Amino acid sequence: GPVLIQCIWADEATCSGYANLLAASMNPKKRGLVHPAFVAIVGQLDSLDLAFLRTLRDRVTMGVANCYLCKTKKEGGFASRQVEIKSSAVKVISRMTDFLPEDGDYARVQATIDNLIRLQLIEVHMRSEREELTQIQSDVYENIYMLFEQVINKTVEEFRERFPKYHGGQIRLSTGNIMLTALGSRFIRICLP
Repeated sequence: GPVLIQCIWADEATCSGYANLLAASMNPKKRGLVHPAFVAIVGQLDSLDLAFLRTLRDRVTMGVANCYLCKTKKEGGFASRQVEIKSSAVKVISRMTDFLPEDGDYARVQATIDNLIRLQLIEVHMRSEREELTQIQSDVYENIYMLFEQVINKTVEEFRERFPKYHGGQIRLSTGNIMLTALGSRFIRICLP
């Protein structure tokens, strides 16, 4: 049926997903996990989407960080120090993870995350807004920061040139995790065993 027709135009990784789906639909033990949406979902994934899902399957959760630039102002008095202006944070880079393709093109990873969210296979949980924007807290987020340090510095520098009021502002990260949804968990059990 539709699975075989889709394989005509699909790449090898996508064909493998269709083959796993077809095999699971014929297996009485797995048939109950097969969802009718899986045929359409497999056809909307590329090889990077599948690699991301495999990585997430193996890790269970993946750290994610957004980078913000916060304005500061001089506080009066003898010490005259810089103080962050509340609610001045501007997101300059979003959804940074330690997952990178071989070519290092992180824009492709951001597109993958967007696609997997759209298909409701993953969820991104960021810390609540009531929690302060954090400085680097743990090894996971420190590794993400180190991986993106040059990109962050370049992006912040360009942003400060365009918006001088952020000159001298501080870089902050908001942190969170990426996890599979219930549908995503079923999908990888069937299509990415």
